[in-house]
Amino acid sequence: MSEEQTAIDSPPSTVEGSVETVTTIDSPSTTASTIAATAEEHPQLEKKPTPLPSLKDLPSLGSNAAFANVKVSWGPNMKPAVSNSPSPSPSAPSLTTGLGAKRMRSKNIQEAFTLDLQSQLSITKPELSRIVQSVKKNHDVSVESTLSKNARTFLVSGVAANVHEAKRELVKKLTKPINAVIEVPSKCKASIIGSGGRTIREISDAYEVKINVSKEVNENSYDEDMDDTTSNVSLFGDFESVNLAKAKILAIVKEETKNATIKLVVEDEKYLPYIDVSEFASDEGATKTSIQDYLKKLASNLDEEKVKIPSKFQFLIDAEELKEKYNVIVTFPSTPDDELVSFVGLRDKVGEAITYARSSSKSYVVESLDISKAHSKNLTHAKNLIMYFTKYSVLKGLEESHPNVKISLPSIQSLPTAETVTIHISAKSDEANDIKAVRKELISFVNNIPPSETLVITDLDYELFGGSIKYCLLASESSVAFVQFGDYYPNDNSILLVALTEDEDFKPSIEEIQASLNKANESLNSLRTKQNNMETKTYEFSEEVQDSLFKPSSATWKLIMEDISEQEGHLQIKLHTPEENQLTVRGDEKAAKAANKIFESILNSPSSKSKMTVNIPANSVARLIGNKGSNLQQIREKFACQIDIPNEENNNASKDKTVEVTLTGLEYNLTHAKKYLAAEAKKWADIITKELIVPVKFHGSLIGPHGTYRNRLQEKYNVFINFPRDNEIVTIRGPSRGVNKAHEELKALLDFEMENGHKMVINVPAEHVPRIIGKNGDNINDIRAEYGVEMDFLQKSTDPKAQETGEVELEITGSRQNIKDAAKRVESIVAEASDFVTEVLKIDHKYHKSIVGSGGHILREIISKAGGEEIRNKSVDIPNADSENKDITVQGPQKFVKKVVEEINKIVKDAENSVTKTIDIPAERKGALIGPGGIVRRQLESEFNINLFVPNKDDPSGKITITGAPENVEKAEKKILNEIIRENFDREVDVPASIYEYVSERGAFIQKLRMDLSVNVRFGNTSKKANKLARAPIEIPLEKVCGSTEGENAEKTKFTIEEVGAPTSSEEGDITMRLTYEPIDLSSILSDGEEKEVTKDTSNDSAKKEEALDTAVKLIKERIAKAPSATYAGYVWGADTRRFNMIVGPGGSNIKKIREAADVIINVPRKSDKVNDVVYIRGTKAGVEKAGEMVLKSLRR
Repeated sequence: MSEEQTAIDSPPSTVEGSVETVTTIDSPSTTASTIAATAEEHPQLEKKPTPLPSLKDLPSLGSNAAFANVKVSWGPNMKPAVSNSPSPSPSAPSLTTGLGAKRMRSKNIQEAFTLDLQSQLSITKPELSRIVQSVKKNHDVSVESTLSKNARTFLVSGVAANVHEAKRELVKKLTKPINAVIEVPSKCKASIIGSGGRTIREISDAYEVKINVSKEVNENSYDEDMDDTTSNVSLFGDFESVNLAKAKILAIVKEETKNATIKLVVEDEKYLPYIDVSEFASDEGATKTSIQDYLKKLASNLDEEKVKIPSKFQFLIDAEELKEKYNVIVTFPSTPDDELVSFVGLRDKVGEAITYARSSSKSYVVESLDISKAHSKNLTHAKNLIMYFTKYSVLKGLEESHPNVKISLPSIQSLPTAETVTIHISAKSDEANDIKAVRKELISFVNNIPPSETLVITDLDYELFGGSIKYCLLASESSVAFVQFGDYYPNDNSILLVALTEDEDFKPSIEEIQASLNKANESLNSLRTKQNNMETKTYEFSEEVQDSLFKPSSATWKLIMEDISEQEGHLQIKLHTPEENQLTVRGDEKAAKAANKIFESILNSPSSKSKMTVNIPANSVARLIGNKGSNLQQIREKFACQIDIPNEENNNASKDKTVEVTLTGLEYNLTHAKKYLAAEAKKWADIITKELIVPVKFHGSLIGPHGTYRNRLQEKYNVFINFPRDNEIVTIRGPSRGVNKAHEELKALLDFEMENGHKMVINVPAEHVPRIIGKNGDNINDIRAEYGVEMDFLQKSTDPKAQETGEVELEITGSRQNIKDAAKRVESIVAEASDFVTEVLKIDHKYHKSIVGSGGHILREIISKAGGEEIRNKSVDIPNADSENKDITVQGPQKFVKKVVEEINKIVKDAENSVTKTIDIPAERKGALIGPGGIVRRQLESEFNINLFVPNKDDPSGKITITGAPENVEKAEKKILNEIIRENFDREVDVPASIYEYVSERGAFIQKLRMDLSVNVRFGNTSKKANKLARAPIEIPLEKVCGSTEGENAEKTKFTIEEVGAPTSSEEGDITMRLTYEPIDLSSILSDGEEKEVTKDTSNDSAKKEEALDTAVKLIKERIAKAPSATYAGYVWGADTRRFNMIVGPGGSNIKKIREAADVIINVPRKSDKVNDVVYIRGTKAGVEKAGEMVLKSLRR
């Protein structure tokens, strides 16, 4: 195609090096002009037949119509047109044929660009032809060009990726290289360069551009808001590549600077409490300007007003109340002479707050008490008392006892210049009487502490011994209070000692008080000895030298303090003392010697131009300088010296040699700097790098969550550990010892991970996943802990793949053996879950009680017989009695469920054939059917397979019923009537009612017969009378028996004994004691569940019965015979009733021992008794005395 045919008109180029780009979509069946025609907009509002285009519809090749719809960008900042994508814009309509067929899309594009002649290299036409042919061949594209007056235009057609590469190669070969410079924030340089220069190399290699990042910062480029400077980045290459590389760098800068911290200065600190920028925190569009506008608006709305208020009334203003009520902050003056109180707040609230403060203060009455008039107008003593009152809050108790009164002490800062010492006392007008009481007590406080009870010490230097003085005086602070004036006033060595006499019942004599003060004063003698032995020396330093070298912020002073702090002892350095051009050093021998050596060295070499050299290894120079010279600058500031290092060329020439570094400054500072550099150089020379090959898949395990493991090693051994993203070589760099230790730990961790990093994936049924996990993850966590493995489900049960296959993949990570064991455990759980069945039985409610049994014992037996005790996942769910549900649900392994169902069906079948029979038994005999702890009823139900119902005691109309098989009911009834509740008894003894209380020992004797001899005592018709006598109240003469609890005669225990005569009662007649031998058969409880036939020896049982009954009768008659001689009563009173448990003993063992040893009645009261602090004893005189001694002994244990 000729130039005339391929000419493309374009606007003239006016910017040097500009390139115009026009991109269109190419199709095999269309020409460039056809493509341009398709780019015209045709709204597709409705589908209508479109006529075929005619020749007049097509633009000429030399026309601009072909690119009419393409936006052209000019100049070096041009951007690629949006139409560069390989797919056409969705807004452009497709050409359709008359048949309605859509035009076929293609991946090919056309891109046109223009190069102005000034930016092009001067080449011949053959050279241009060779370049174009080379590009066409290398990138498989079509290239056409045309030459205008000031520019050359190219049209490149082909696949999008090839077109872009072809364009880059054409621009690179035909244009002159350019040098572009961009400014970037200095903080972004590290990100642009990347680790080891990786990022900048990638950009440079990708775009074939030379990039140089300046080490220097631009002059006057500091940005206060960003707290950063800028540096230049220069790029050298062809125009297109430079632009692409520039865009890449600017993208990195944009990412690094997307977050910024900007500081704003608040001009007046009184506005700080009112600043609230929370609304800006949630606003993404918030800017510095908007916050500044907010601060200006806030400042205009806030107002400060100062009101003159006499000092004695200032304390009446409640600043907290004004802040809460009006949001107004009150600031009181810091000096006693200043009476202006500041009110800061919103303009409309300040006035209201001041008005409120005035009105509220008017309701108070203020009285003043000038304590400097006390003790012969001793002003100094009055000031000392205020310091003592303030430090120890002496008046706090007085304030608490009079909460409506405020006591205001003068501030300690105002005391030195005060001519009077006035305490202000205030209260509301209606509570003015309280002021008088407080005033009176205050006067008493002051009068009770005369100057003779205080001592002021001034011979110890506070600066030297302030801490030691405090330590010594704290030992005697309980008897002597102290105040160090140096805590409040600079250069004040005074110490106030105050003798404390308030805790004494009687005030000690003046001699005793002086002795306590002198003792506290003498405790400081060791410090006085040290102070007297201190050396003092004066040096001549000009005022200027002292103010520059020895000011607290100077490097020299900091070095001096470091040297002196290494010495033990006390040291004082006073500048401008005793003359302005003199410096005084005072301290104990060791510290003073060190200080004198320092100052003498400075005097001998006072020049700040002294020089000193130090040799460091050449390979440590870079570390000495640091990043951008940061480390070097820190060393210079630390030692206030100049450090000169030879240039880099000389260093590179001798890597294995040392470099001589020159130090300039004060010789004292240089000595420390030289020592520091030598030590650091030794440390830097010890820096080594070790490598460890770690497969990439183990990087995460060695780094740890959030870098935990790596950070721990780095901090522990002071090393740096680098894990590359796509490389197996992990590097450890740092001091050799730390590197070796970190390498060992990292290698051990890697070996562990490789050993325990094996994986196995097993498939488990999705329906059993919950069983493997367990409740709250219990099962899977147990497996993890037991076998030391990690277990993760790779899919969820709801995933489509899991629902399709019905299985979920479980990944197990660990050692081979542990993985194998854990997999077996999972398989066993799956097998157990597969064997898990559920069976529901519909059983009528009336049979549920028969299935459960009394206390659930039948149900427990059913589960036990089915082997349920060794099965974890099993359940038998029976509805509650008030539920309408009849379903009994049995869950567990098939074998277990089958046995349980069989047992339940058997019980239901027996219950269906059972009968219920009611038996009449006297109410007092119902207890016999139940027995101790229900043992008799359970024994009957187990023996005859029946259900025995016994109503509650408070239900007299309730009937006793027996339910079961007819033959079993008959057998059970026979045993109940003939053996358990028979009306006959074995023996009968009559006891006179008048002495029954003594004979029965208030019920203890009856209990003894039952427990020791298995003899049960019933009383027939005299049961009510017997219970009344056994529980009769005990008459105790409290006036005689109670001990004293107050004063010096306070008692803990008291034992009283008196003769009361033989036991008698107003009740007449006898109490009939019917004895029945009722041994308890424990064989059914103690047996292991197996039924065994036991042949009973009836003759042996009969002999035991007769022996027990004879013994019981004998004991009763002995008690009756002893009653007339029990004429004494004893009363043991105890102040601490909690110790009465010691009398009873474990299980009543101790009280039983006392009863048997002394043969007495003894009653220990309960807490609920009316008289609960007196133990009652009844018996013979000897017995009561013995029992009383034993009780007292128990209480004193």
